[in-house]
Amino acid sequence: MDISSSQETISSLQKTLDQKLVGIDSFSETLTRLRANADSYKKTYIAGEPYPHVVIDDLFEPAMLDRIVNEFPSSSNRDWITYDTNHELKSTSRGINGLSTFTQLFCLWLSSSEVIDEIKKITGLDNICADPMYHGAGLHEMYRDGWLEMHSDYTKHYHLPMVRRLNLITYLNRDWEDAWGGELALQDYKDSNKQVSYAPHFNRTIIFPTTEKTLHGVPSKLSCPPELSRKLISIYYWTPIPMPFLFKAGTPLIWASDRKRAVKQTLKKAQTLFH
Repeated sequence: MDISSSQETISSLQKTLDQKLVGIDSFSETLTRLRANADSYKKTYIAGEPYPHVVIDDLFEPAMLDRIVNEFPSSSNRDWITYDTNHELKSTSRGINGLSTFTQLFCLWLSSSEVIDEIKKITGLDNICADPMYHGAGLHEMYRDGWLEMHSDYTKHYHLPMVRRLNLITYLNRDWEDAWGGELALQDYKDSNKQVSYAPHFNRTIIFPTTEKTLHGVPSKLSCPPELSRKLISIYYWTPIPMPFLFKAGTPLIWASDRKRAVKQTLKKAQTLFH
């Protein structure tokens, strides 16, 4: 093997190693950026029209999102949910199940207390939490002709006593052309003319509330090339609600010594009754 071939091999191995390691230190760097700008993001969020929201460009280290894209499951090798109805055409992962380890780590980190603390500062919601099931969250994808009618999201969790409060979405589309469509539209509940739209550009994050009045969607069908798609990663934040008294279940902590003592006391009482 000559020197040039050897250098190419080393370079190739280094590139592979870098791809495997990329993004790990970037989590702390992103958190630092989020903390430093939380007050500014809060002002933008509060002032948002037609309802509170904030658009953050370049929040994440690009290599983090590039890795998620590189590990994005192909349509022929995944167990996803496809919504093809009169109201929408899109596909979503089943939470974070089946996603790459790094993508799962990314979602788990967005659900960490450190990140949620900053989301609380930005939105003013001080009682939000993560969903351990990632119901409806994870990766989303639309191909050509994909769309999503204007709507307000569900707020009731299908399995847990929680109410959905916030959406956080981050786009994964490098070199996306505005002419292809795919903008996220936010619309006033009473006046359809009051609307803003945001193109799905790479490393653009949008945070907005989930209520019965926060209408949003992708109303125009995508016109991107057939081989391309509109990709994003989505995380929802929730507020826990007290379970009705009749549905409470479970037991408190029970020490073995206390259980043994309780059994002895029960036997002693029984002996007293029968003597």
